[in-house]
Amino acid sequence: MHESMISQETWKYECLGCLHEWQKEFEVGRSSDGHGGEVVVYHHLSQRCTCPWAEPVCPSCGGYDVKILPTGWSVVAPIPRQRHTELEMIFRLRRLHAY
Repeated sequence: MHESMISQETWKYECLGCLHEWQKEFEVGRSSDGHGGEVVVYHHLSQRCTCPWAEPVCPSCGGYDVKILPTGWSVVAPIPRQRHTELEMIFRLRRLHAY
């Protein structure tokens, strides 16, 4: 007998062309194949579909340049505070022709 598990996953998408953001809910079924492997099946709106990262299309502009982030990931990465002082040092070194 094969063990199976069904879970819900939310995937976030961001179009790099028009900056439109959206998310989709997937029902993910996982089970073993009996040979040491795993079978994963995705459902969206009760319809079987491909994996969330397979050729997403922006619903706003129809573009294919889409960034995909699974649950728990942030779309915008924070900029480190030390970056400002590092840039000042680089510009100062460039003025001195040392960089």
